[in-house]
Amino acid sequence: MLPYLLMLGFVMFWIVLEKHALNRTSFWLPLFVLTVFAGFRSDQVGTDTTNYTRNFTHQMNAEYFQFNDDIEIGYQLLEYAILNFTSQYFWLLTITSFVIVYCYLKIIKKYSVNYWFSVFLFITLGIYTFFFNGLRQGMAMAIFTLAIPYLLEKRLIPYLLWCAIASLFHVTALFIIPFYFIVNLRIKPTYKVFATFIGSLLVSGLLVSYISSTNDRYESYASASTEAGGFLTIGFYVALMILLLAARYIYKIKDVAFQKLLTFYASGVVFVIPLAILGTNPSGPQRLLAYFTWTLVLIVPVVFKQINNVYLYMLSIVVFLLYFILTTSRFSDLSPYLLNPTFKVLL
Repeated sequence: MLPYLLMLGFVMFWIVLEKHALNRTSFWLPLFVLTVFAGFRSDQVGTDTTNYTRNFTHQMNAEYFQFNDDIEIGYQLLEYAILNFTSQYFWLLTITSFVIVYCYLKIIKKYSVNYWFSVFLFITLGIYTFFFNGLRQGMAMAIFTLAIPYLLEKRLIPYLLWCAIASLFHVTALFIIPFYFIVNLRIKPTYKVFATFIGSLLVSGLLVSYISSTNDRYESYASASTEAGGFLTIGFYVALMILLLAARYIYKIKDVAFQKLLTFYASGVVFVIPLAILGTNPSGPQRLLAYFTWTLVLIVPVVFKQINNVYLYMLSIVVFLLYFILTTSRFSDLSPYLLNPTFKVLL
């Protein structure tokens, strides 16, 4: 767990230092550090990483690469392109890490009212480390973040375009399309969230069955699970949703972007609750939750800025650090952090 905490500490230190020393929002160094940390890891870090690196560890010649109808074409084209140049999986992890972190940091830099706190949440909420396990969906989620400006600006065509591009890496990105209309409907946010929950209750069973039937890789999505990690995670995000909705009401936050992002987040959370009630595998449909929870890196700083209490910041840092340690060490198979054997000479 120590490498994760050291990485987090260094990134936070540099962001604060650059802001105070140069009055500049640090972007490139955090991008470099987060990319290298993810790219230099061993394929033993994360439950699914070996599945993605198999063609590299087996030294596959690109001439023998076979495209699989069960895997999204965008990811396969990326893997094929890399295999044409190298059989070192370091390049697969590094290139995908760069794309993912770049997308998130770009949106955070553009919309965050407190950049260092947003990056802190990006790491500690496990948004950064999500793709250490689910690389394809991690790519899709990161690309989808580029659709957020168009969600806020009510520009449907670019929003659909980015969702389509994201779906080339994981088909679940297509399921986020209806939330454009939910967010931008001219009715009270409370009604939107309630209607989304009722709709999910009605269709969640059919949705899980459909996903699991369309692709052999998703059969496990419909299997029941009693893993605590899934329920704990959903419970955590439901609690945050309630607190944020209460804060919006108490502090009368009228910012339009904040209102839309909070509606998007809350609608996503209540949409996934029936999936959890079904007892589905946390690594299956409940992963849809991650398309929505990343917006906390933009939502929470707005609320904290309104409250403006240093003790609240201190308490939240402790809580989110504990959450980071718990999820990283217990539920994600990301600890211990192991370096790619190719780079052990650096130690």
